[in-house]
Amino acid sequence: MSDSGIISIKIDLFGIGSVSANIIRHHAPLSADAILNKMPFVLKGRFSFGTKVYWTLLGLELNKGHNSKSIKIVEKGDIIYNPKTDELIILIEDTEMPNKVNKIGKVTENIEFLLQARNGLGTKLSRVK
Repeated sequence: MSDSGIISIKIDLFGIGSVSANIIRHHAPLSADAILNKMPFVLKGRFSFGTKVYWTLLGLELNKGHNSKSIKIVEKGDIIYNPKTDELIILIEDTEMPNKVNKIGKVTENIEFLLQARNGLGTKLSRVK
């Protein structure tokens, strides 16, 4: 792990481009570490039901619960883990989630590439070396 607790990652949207982001461990260390330990991984992404509020990656199989810093109000660019549905979510707009989620990171560059994606697009998350 990084000494600073901030780990750079790359989110590849196949056929579109790469989004740069950071995992910030101090927000939710157990969820962040579980995701980092799975990297690199590829999942099919999709938008929230009928809208482009967030890009979601289902089926992480982490089964990590809430922590003391879990939140409902999230901001554009946040990367969150929803323990209720076991999904990783990248926020495209500010919103309020229906249940508490674990914030684990933040997009730093190219978030607009997510708006070009289509449901079912392969999405790869990996550490930046």
